[in-house]
Amino acid sequence: MMNAGTEGRAEPYLHFVVGGEHYATPSACVAGVVPEARLEPVTGAPPHVRGVLVQDGEAVPVVDLSHLLGQALRTVRARPTVVLAQVRCCGEPLRLGLAVDGVGAPLELSSRDVVPAPSFGAAMPVDFLVGMGRHGEGLVLLMDVERILTESQLHSAIQLASPVGPKGHGG
Repeated sequence: MMNAGTEGRAEPYLHFVVGGEHYATPSACVAGVVPEARLEPVTGAPPHVRGVLVQDGEAVPVVDLSHLLGQALRTVRARPTVVLAQVRCCGEPLRLGLAVDGVGAPLELSSRDVVPAPSFGAAMPVDFLVGMGRHGEGLVLLMDVERILTESQLHSAIQLASPVGPKGHGG
């Protein structure tokens, strides 16, 4: 669960862009960033699963945030930037990749900088948006990476990634 700095203390957030929109998630939830990631396609994957990133001997499912955010008109880069997020599935910790357009400078946000997320209506599922933070002259949408996928979707993505691993990549 995300928590902007308590009692005014600023906490670090990773700032990233998807489809021209600015998002952030607490840095504590981020295991790393892979620029120009080489993804392995997965046959039969649902549209929100972009592929698998093999990193440190582990097959990490990569979710297409553009698709989840309902951005039908998007540019799909052959080698996206992937944010490696720490999530839990069935009580177990694991890494989930988030395909983004780019990563910006880190942000420091305190509870004074954060307001509740607005209602976007039924057109866009936004359960994972937990607030908005003041960023320069604008706002950044705050994302809870634990809530990007349902547990069922996450379990399915992990199962799709499991046959793709280091053995299929020479190591």
